[in-house]
Amino acid sequence: MATPEEAKLETFLQWLQPNGVELRGCKIKHCDSRKGFGIFSDKDVSDGVLLAVPLDLAITPMRVLQDPLLGPACRSMFEEGHVDDRLLMMLLLTVERLRENSLWKPYLDMLPTTFHNPLWFSDDELQALRGTTLYRATELQKKSLVSLYETKVKDLVKKLLTLDGASEIEVRYEDFLWYVLLVNCVTPNKSLEA
Repeated sequence: MATPEEAKLETFLQWLQPNGVELRGCKIKHCDSRKGFGIFSDKDVSDGVLLAVPLDLAITPMRVLQDPLLGPACRSMFEEGHVDDRLLMMLLLTVERLRENSLWKPYLDMLPTTFHNPLWFSDDELQALRGTTLYRATELQKKSLVSLYETKVKDLVKKLLTLDGASEIEVRYEDFLWYVLLVNCVTPNKSLEA
């Protein structure tokens, strides 16, 4: 019987092929519960390309703006400066995570579920930082993110999911925070202030 990790990996591998991803000289394996999944070279490839991913699978701000569901709602906000490029990607990820028939589900299921970041700390862990500049910075960032979630994200995600045919979907702050941390791992030097 397959472990949950093996089942996720098998579903993901089955998703890659019809979406045009080529594993030319590598394999994807589950390392352990702390490290998650990794890509490992398994042979030499003459051109040095171990993995080829079509541009259609790149999650970029432009993809969000061109998305049939999110594009119309996000385009005007982006043009008016109400959202930045990272928030666009966070909106896409949040909506896709909650969509019942998301194209992205096998990919999203492979992403990390925890982070070693003060925004993700429990109350006890955060209290251990009390009195430090990191504690104050974390508190300020949390307030900013809660405000961003309440004023821009929650209602927009609900609206988009309703347009997609969903009803009574709960959009939680924790889901949004997960994508904030994920996108910040990719583009850490920009402010989320919009």
